[in-house]
Amino acid sequence: MRVVIDANVLISCLICPEGRTGRIRDLMREGRFTVLYSREPLAEFINVISRPHLIEKYRVQEQDIHAFRSLILMRGKRIEIKTRVNVCRDPKDNVYLSLALDGHADYIVSGDGDLLSLSPFRGIAIIKPAKFLDILAK
Repeated sequence: MRVVIDANVLISCLICPEGRTGRIRDLMREGRFTVLYSREPLAEFINVISRPHLIEKYRVQEQDIHAFRSLILMRGKRIEIKTRVNVCRDPKDNVYLSLALDGHADYIVSGDGDLLSLSPFRGIAIIKPAKFLDILAK
């Protein structure tokens, strides 16, 4: 199963390792799905989670960020984005749609209403993390 996970869900996986989204990280570690990534979304994830107020609030350690990034690189598949779409209300979210198209994703996992409102996008379901976990449980 090929999956695009937006940066906010990845951040939630890291800051709430015992929560439902933390389970996504566990399943990624187990190889239950392949996370698709590219330079832009991965850089956004690192940039946001490295913000001082988030590090302080959630007590995120630099080694935790590095370990999670390494997990994505190890269990994921890097996709070179060639297709550019411009359909999302939030232009920054278009990269996830492009990544999903070029990576032939089965799902985009997001809690972002701008992305969720587009589901399905060219045959790719855009689902919340809880729904994704339900699919993996079956």
